[in-house]
Amino acid sequence: MSDSSSATSSVGRVRKRVHTAFEQHVGIDDRALAAFRLVLGSLLLFDVLHRSQYLETFYTDGGVLPRSLLFEQYAPAKYSIHALSGEPWLQIVLFGCAVVSATALLVGYRTRVATVCSVVLLFSVHFRNPFILNGADRLLRELLLLAVFLPLGNRWAIDALGGSGGDAALEHDTEPTARSGSDTRITTPATAAILVHIVVVFVNNAVLKATGDTWHSGEALGYALRLDHLTILLGDIVVNYPLALEAGTYVWTGLVTGAPLLLLLTGRLRIAYVSAFIAAVIGLAFSMAVGLFPAVLVGAFLLFLPPRVWDTLEHATAIAFNRVDVLERSISVIRGAADRVSQPSTVESVLSPATRRRAQQCWSLVLICVLAVVVLWNGALLGEVNGIEPVDSTVPDEYQWRMFAPDPSTSYGWYVVTGHVGDGEDIDVLRGSTYRADRPPDASDAFPGFRWRKYLHSLFDSDVRAERFSVVMCEHATAQTDASVANVTVTYTEQPITLEGETPPPETSTVVKRSCSRDRNAELRTVTTSR
Repeated sequence: MSDSSSATSSVGRVRKRVHTAFEQHVGIDDRALAAFRLVLGSLLLFDVLHRSQYLETFYTDGGVLPRSLLFEQYAPAKYSIHALSGEPWLQIVLFGCAVVSATALLVGYRTRVATVCSVVLLFSVHFRNPFILNGADRLLRELLLLAVFLPLGNRWAIDALGGSGGDAALEHDTEPTARSGSDTRITTPATAAILVHIVVVFVNNAVLKATGDTWHSGEALGYALRLDHLTILLGDIVVNYPLALEAGTYVWTGLVTGAPLLLLLTGRLRIAYVSAFIAAVIGLAFSMAVGLFPAVLVGAFLLFLPPRVWDTLEHATAIAFNRVDVLERSISVIRGAADRVSQPSTVESVLSPATRRRAQQCWSLVLICVLAVVVLWNGALLGEVNGIEPVDSTVPDEYQWRMFAPDPSTSYGWYVVTGHVGDGEDIDVLRGSTYRADRPPDASDAFPGFRWRKYLHSLFDSDVRAERFSVVMCEHATAQTDASVANVTVTYTEQPITLEGETPPPETSTVVKRSCSRDRNAELRTVTTSR
């Protein structure tokens, strides 16, 4: 009997050690989840507001990518809600829904429902026009999809004040039973899935960089920060210091290559490693205009920070605000008003204890399936298993998460859309100004925004898209001047990059030229070139 008790006790101790180790490596502090939720909500709001500036141009049949052309060139578009109509009104309604769901996610109201709605709308708008996406968009939607299975509304949320309905009840019930003291970590297959996925994304990037020549020779940032259409602020300064560029190249390469340490390290060492990553990404944000990429990465890294970081931040915040309960009471009043309008029913009042237990068991099974899918997903990223993307889906190469891998480009360029006016000065259609033949002071000024830059690059891959783009540019040119616009010409000027010696002169090629005559039988000349 004593031997049996001793064996049971030993097994119990081993299980406890395993659970503690698992919690330290793949558990996520619930305040980290809350911070992650705040980042996701803010990013989604920024994204939809930024997209709305060019709603008609990129998302309607009157723009550069009508649905007939979209369905022909991108098979998954048939799953897009945004592609149900080519009229602007549908896009306005769906963009409005995206704002509502992103706001609900930001404040943590009906968090899981808001997350699911945001996922559906984000996938849908991505499928409506995949040619303006970059790797940050793909990473954002992957993280948002995995966030559906995380308890994002447990802290710093309306859902966390005074109890809430079905989602929150299920989230609290799925927390591990062994939580000691002030430890606020949540450990489930879903937390393991999202942390593992983030690490594998970096490992995949490190493998790609290892196949190139410039990252391990210290030259990569020298090329990257000379991409004038991307470089801003700090990047324009640092590019003049070769030693700093070389050191930065090795530091970033080392961080990315050592990404598995994000999971292996714990305590202060993990804090130091995550802090180094965050500092590097913030430096990138002030050096290069790469869209949502830095903010998405910072949000992802927050998930790795252990409880002691959040304890310190909460203590500092409490001192700064002195009376946080005033804010909490204000939010509670807002929550009460919202509840009186919606009149939700809680899981406890609707389901019996037995039914709730079965629901929790089913949810645990779902989380295990999520972890399995992520393992396969990440295996595909690393090339260990066949990809799970449909074979007939066409995804632009630059939509993959490469971040200057295997090597940064050795050239950059800018586009000019010239409207040739019969009896007046030619106009720069994209910038809405008089045409200037000389090089722009900053190559990034040639683009209205990073979405435009992505779409213009895609014109090299499709004569049909280039033709449609020229039609829309004719309409824009005509709207910008009272004079008659004879034709528009889209040109791309490529500037080679050299780290030493004389820089070669730029070369200009014609992407497409179109007559703007109202005659439908007007001659169309499309010239596409490969870079």
